[in-house]
Amino acid sequence: MHMFTFFYWLSGVALVIVGAWTLMFESEYSVLLGSSWFLIIVGLMIGSGGLIMIVSICGCYGVVKEHRYFLVSFLIMLTLIFLVECSVGIVAFVQRAQIEEDLDRTTIDRMNEYGSSDDIKESFDLLQQRHKCCGSVSFASWNITSWKQMPENENLSVPESCCKTITPACGKRDHPSNIYHQGCISKLSEYFREQVFLLGLIALLLSAFQLLGIILSSCMVRLVEYY
Repeated sequence: MHMFTFFYWLSGVALVIVGAWTLMFESEYSVLLGSSWFLIIVGLMIGSGGLIMIVSICGCYGVVKEHRYFLVSFLIMLTLIFLVECSVGIVAFVQRAQIEEDLDRTTIDRMNEYGSSDDIKESFDLLQQRHKCCGSVSFASWNITSWKQMPENENLSVPESCCKTITPACGKRDHPSNIYHQGCISKLSEYFREQVFLLGLIALLLSAFQLLGIILSSCMVRLVEYY
């Protein structure tokens, strides 16, 4: 039981680190989603990790002192965290199956905000340059956006971030040698699928580990009660 509480505490540290890393370095495209479910999943993982670290200290004290009150509290909190982690894992895999559908519905809306929102412009520019794509379904998607209707963009076919080599006004010529023609939805969908799969897998694996802890804690409570 001592070993379990130690490794359980380490799992909490790992959750906080993975969640914070994802939030800092892997959520640059989250603004392009139609909802904030991705950030909610990450936030729940960070919160669960912090709670696990605190609960583990409570459990460790209860095991060392054989204090029934702390052991029962540890068991209850362990069960609650188990339910939260299971929920996070299930939601992650459910949302993973709907990512492309969500992106189909919201990408054009985000493209319409390209010229008016710095966050969306930065995310789209990063997406198009890093993944070598342009627009939603194809480069032609930019022709039906509010960005295209702006006076300063009338002579441009696509934003400069669609260009294979960025130069001033390079978005005027839409030849395949000059700009990327493939749309970004498929690549953005693949990116989020990978991220959500990783988060969901971590949550479910931790849930399995917590189930072991619930069994061990129940046995420990019985022993303390008996003696």
